[in-house]
Amino acid sequence: MKHTFRYVVTDRPEPGQRVELTPADSHHLARIVRRRTGDSVELIDGAGRIWPATVAALGHVVVVEVGEPRRAAPPAGVTLYQGLCEWGRLDLVVEKAAELGIPRLVFHLSGRAKRVPDPDTWRRRRGRFTRVAESAARQSGQGYLPRVQGLVPLARVLEEVPPGEGYLIDPRGERPLPTALAESGGAPRLSLLIGPDAGFAPDEVEAGREAGWNVCSLGPSTLRSETAALVALSIALQATGRFEQEATVEAAMAGDAGGPDAASEPDGLDADHARGGEESATPLR
Repeated sequence: MKHTFRYVVTDRPEPGQRVELTPADSHHLARIVRRRTGDSVELIDGAGRIWPATVAALGHVVVVEVGEPRRAAPPAGVTLYQGLCEWGRLDLVVEKAAELGIPRLVFHLSGRAKRVPDPDTWRRRRGRFTRVAESAARQSGQGYLPRVQGLVPLARVLEEVPPGEGYLIDPRGERPLPTALAESGGAPRLSLLIGPDAGFAPDEVEAGREAGWNVCSLGPSTLRSETAALVALSIALQATGRFEQEATVEAAMAGDAGGPDAASEPDGLDADHARGGEESATPLR
């Protein structure tokens, strides 16, 4: 069975409409994965809508014919606040978080962060993170494109999350994360806070406690920042029932349904959800 590849649209197509893929997506479909006329693909808008489509014409610009839309499974109710470490290791965090359906990943600045980028370097790096996240979300069948934000001071992160909903990961935690989540009664939404490679300073951990964050550990091992992020995400997703959800909602959508609240932007953070300057598929008029 062939893998179904997914491509992003900005304008919502109508069933039966023909849509042109971007040159880059056309090249990928025709030259890289070598799909042919009549093969199936999917179009997504990044806000929860998925359209099955069939390749109608090949060329420099590929044309697909759109079918009836359906609603994707909602994104996970988990936000990840990630400390800085080596860029390549952060690429891994972004990729795997997107595959797991995390709707929002925020990079923060704490006292022990090393190699803090200047604004121009961060702008370029954030563009790369956004592209990595989009590619991973498409590959894994997500109907929502994750937001990649930052850089946010740790103090703002501690203030942003309502008391009791945040879990700061630190070896000095009073309880293991699985225990804390089980005692929370299965909250539908939560936030995870992961430190940089050098961890959080004692005063930062105390500030988290004072702001209502649960300080939790991940067992006896000393984990790297990216490992802690992936372990904590897996535990949180299990606790929120993510792994028990269906892959998609097959019923066709009616009307102009919007995305869930979990994908909305909070006040005060960088809300630019760019695709790194890339185009998206264009409906034929």
